[in-house]
Amino acid sequence: MSEFVPYEASHRLRKLLFVVVIVNYGQGEAISALAHENEAFFTIVHYAKGTAPRDFYALSSSAMPKKEAVFTILREDKWLVFKNQLKERFSVSAISKGVAFTVPVDAVAGVSIYKTLSNTRIFEKPIAKNKEKNHG
Repeated sequence: MSEFVPYEASHRLRKLLFVVVIVNYGQGEAISALAHENEAFFTIVHYAKGTAPRDFYALSSSAMPKKEAVFTILREDKWLVFKNQLKERFSVSAISKGVAFTVPVDAVAGVSIYKTLSNTRIFEKPIAKNKEKNHG
């Protein structure tokens, strides 16, 4: 039997971010596609309503702005590219405007969950412990 080696001792761990993007209704799928381009394992697109008081919208609940909230988890190393893609998309027109924010993920329960959420590929190879030790 081989000696047990913890996953974090043999693989590079990357920080995870819980990402929330709020956009106008109909824009969620495009944001979801951008997240998947940046190696997000999953996205959830959820219907939402604006937060302004109802009387601001002439006392009609049907006049409330319809929104979509997109939830995903990205590795921190993918966030900058995703954020820049969002900025570019938000600047196209008033319809494509939105807001995005992240919350750091401090811990997950188990290596399998981490590998799933970080979208770590099965074929990822362990990192070498120390190149000097391997040469001599």
